[in-house]
Amino acid sequence: MRPPLVLTIAASETDGAAGLQADLKTFTALGVYGASAVSMVTVVSAAGVESTHPLPGDLVRRQIDAVVGDLRLDATKIGALGSAAAVSAVAGAVRAHRKRLGPIVLDPVMVSADGSPLITAEGAAALGAELLPLVDVLTPNMAEAAQLLGRTLATSIDEIREQALALQAKGPRSVLITGGRLEGEDVVDVLVHEGGTDLLRARRVPDRRVRGAGTTLSAAIAAQLARIAEFDRAGELGEIGEAGTDDDMVTIVASAREFVASATENAQEWRISQHEGGFGPVNHLITLDKD
Repeated sequence: MRPPLVLTIAASETDGAAGLQADLKTFTALGVYGASAVSMVTVVSAAGVESTHPLPGDLVRRQIDAVVGDLRLDATKIGALGSAAAVSAVAGAVRAHRKRLGPIVLDPVMVSADGSPLITAEGAAALGAELLPLVDVLTPNMAEAAQLLGRTLATSIDEIREQALALQAKGPRSVLITGGRLEGEDVVDVLVHEGGTDLLRARRVPDRRVRGAGTTLSAAIAAQLARIAEFDRAGELGEIGEAGTDDDMVTIVASAREFVASATENAQEWRISQHEGGFGPVNHLITLDKD
């Protein structure tokens, strides 16, 4: 017997709102064991990013090798990498260990909530060229999708759909572009997957000042994929949908979005930072028993 297990390859962020700290909290909240490989260290608070320090590529690779050589992984989530060296190291590890990593979710983190860059220009180019073709699920926001394609920012749902299809053509089986930058009462995310295209709507949380929602979303997707692997091991896959994991992607993403929406809503009253008006974390504690 073993729990579902996910490896996150991401940045360490001091305030715990995003990066691998948010990933690990998401995994725990959803009943999944989390392991980690650190890609870079960031000095960040609710006031913004002070500095970023990418780790050498060989050190990133050795961490991944150690995890893969020891633990039985069900899924892998990749977040902020910071540099071309780290991207190349992760891409090399994926090629070497592909069968042992499970489904791979890539959150192509490029810019922080306060606008600070989190990857070099060379790293962003390497991300699209080396890593994008190797992953199963891609979860960019609108700005990241446009940068990966070398296009301007989408201004409509139809343009987001076109960009999602263009990204899917580069390798990922599923692409989820979050549409929070579009105006409107609802947030509309576009999901392109092997079963087709779906528009996922949710009521916009007014005056949202949180950081790490995108990180948490991709981590929640990876956690759900790991839980499906657990059902498969137990011979219970049919209980979660006759179509199996491919056509179940809409259900997986919808569940992850529901977790993020609840975590965001339940963080609105938090006052954990000394900075007024800064970006706070989402509430990953929502699944804890409050009795």
